[in-house]
Amino acid sequence: MKIWLGGARGSFAVSGPEYARHGGDTFAMLVEGQDGAQLLLDAGSGVRRLRPRLRADYTLYFTHTHLDHLLGLPLLENKWPRQLVLPRGDLAATLARVFSPPIWPVALPGADYSVPAMQAAVGGLVIRWHDVAHPDGCVAYRVDEPATGESMVVATDCEWPAMAPAAQESFVKFAHGADLLVFDAQYLPEEYPAHRGWGHSTWADAVAVAQRCATKRLWLIHHKPKRTDAELAAIGAAAAAVFPGTAVPVPD
Repeated sequence: MKIWLGGARGSFAVSGPEYARHGGDTFAMLVEGQDGAQLLLDAGSGVRRLRPRLRADYTLYFTHTHLDHLLGLPLLENKWPRQLVLPRGDLAATLARVFSPPIWPVALPGADYSVPAMQAAVGGLVIRWHDVAHPDGCVAYRVDEPATGESMVVATDCEWPAMAPAAQESFVKFAHGADLLVFDAQYLPEEYPAHRGWGHSTWADAVAVAQRCATKRLWLIHHKPKRTDAELAAIGAAAAAVFPGTAVPVPD
């Protein structure tokens, strides 16, 4: 399983020299199986980095439809996915509403919006999902590749403290033993009280989840928009001191 990160910023894109290393693009991630099958997770502005790698028959799965996770869709006009999937809500209606006049002048291409069962496959990649706490609803994805034994879990937008104990335990079972956990770390612990209910976690929450799930590695993502490279380096060091497998990934 190969993984490319297009963008890891949350809420909105930024630019400037203080973001040069980790970039200012919002979330998009490309997963490619051993057989070449491709799964694109979300379509934030980071798809601009991933677009050259996309093959003709890739599939796009959305975690949810907040703008920072779909604003890159027009960049895919000439490399449109064979299928667009969101397990919750009416994806086709939402995209038609956003990408139409007077908000956007060009209609998106037609697509297959069918929603598979709770477990789906893209080539040799097996995909499952789990609801997480976020305004308007959101899902986390688990991607397993039986041929290689590799697995990953992606929870881009998740307010861990807002999840009931039973929901947390269900998520831990869902994500348990994954090789890689990619988790929302938008806030510092001291910032969270002022943002309770906004739908995001702290880096300390992400570390605690990784420990409970017994994952091998942890990637911190969905950074607060104006979190600088220096600040992200400090967060990464603090998290790695508690969970040595932690990294703040650099977009490809």
